[in-house]
Amino acid sequence: MKPLQGTVVLVFALSLIAGCTPKSEKKQTASEKSSGAIKVKEPVKTQVPPEEVNLADSLKAAGAKLKKDQDGYVIEVDLRGTQIDDHALKDIAGLSRLRYLLLNETKITDAGLEPVGKVATLQNLDLRNCNLNNKAISHLTGLSKLKALRLSGNSDIDDDAMVDINQLTNLKALMLDFLWVSGDGLSELKDLNHLEELYLAKTLVDDEGLTTLTQFPKLKKTRLSQNQISDEGLTIMAKLPQLEELDLSENSLLSDTGMEHLSGLSKLQKLNLWRVGLTDAGVEPLQGLTNLRWLNLDNTRLSNAGLKYLKDMKQLEFLHLGSTAVSDAGLADLEGLTSLKDLKLTRTAVTEKGVADLKQKLPNTEIQLKYIEGQ
Repeated sequence: MKPLQGTVVLVFALSLIAGCTPKSEKKQTASEKSSGAIKVKEPVKTQVPPEEVNLADSLKAAGAKLKKDQDGYVIEVDLRGTQIDDHALKDIAGLSRLRYLLLNETKITDAGLEPVGKVATLQNLDLRNCNLNNKAISHLTGLSKLKALRLSGNSDIDDDAMVDINQLTNLKALMLDFLWVSGDGLSELKDLNHLEELYLAKTLVDDEGLTTLTQFPKLKKTRLSQNQISDEGLTIMAKLPQLEELDLSENSLLSDTGMEHLSGLSKLQKLNLWRVGLTDAGVEPLQGLTNLRWLNLDNTRLSNAGLKYLKDMKQLEFLHLGSTAVSDAGLADLEGLTSLKDLKLTRTAVTEKGVADLKQKLPNTEIQLKYIEGQ
């Protein structure tokens, strides 16, 4: 029996020795396990195709100013005032992320806009002061993402082009200043439900044409200067309570009576009445427009008596009273307009002493008394 007992003792001893031997691998902590479980992937940087790089270089050589996104893709091409022609735009659709194209005051023609109409990503197109016809607009009807289209000046674009513009249903801003566009043309824009800005200076818009503005439920800004709009035409403004900016400057048919139709525009922040035949009586209906930040009464027949109607416009930051009958005696009514940053009193009877006294009450306001060309 002794040999058997020796064997058992030996096996038991070996098992104890094996159990006490330390493990060679260190046990991982919870934080080490956690850090090892999450692997952060490096972002894959997009490589701009060589053909896009070459196209950008050729545009830059032609005088273009370029803006790029964080990946290096061109998103804006600014060719304003350069000598480029149609040939420079033939491959423009090759810029796969182009959103802004500024071509104002260039020599492009209707044909040059055919490749532009293939830039599916385009959101903003500026064609002001380009010699274009209605055919040019027909090339653009496929630009479904276009939000802003600016036309004006030398173009022969008229009512007939409005049918094509109506296909650009995502437009938010449309500029038609100085074009042969009338109310008939505007009525064709019935599908532009997202339109927020419409610029119609010196067009053929009259009182009847103004009624078309109600077809744009989101309209916030409109320029109607230098048109044949009368007091009666402004009755439509009661149906545009959402307006925030309105330019009625140089409408010779407007008078005090028409201003009554603006009294309900409580959201209005900017109002331009330059060279409108207003008197103090015409300013009175405006006194409730207390959200105004910008007001131009330059070249009106306003006098000191009318300044009291401005007293509650506490948010005004810009006020132009140039070329009116205002004098030192009326300035006390402006003392409470502490938000004013820019006050113009050029070509009035206001004196330097009057300005100095007002400056005591409005120390943060820049008051211009001397007329400077262009200001």
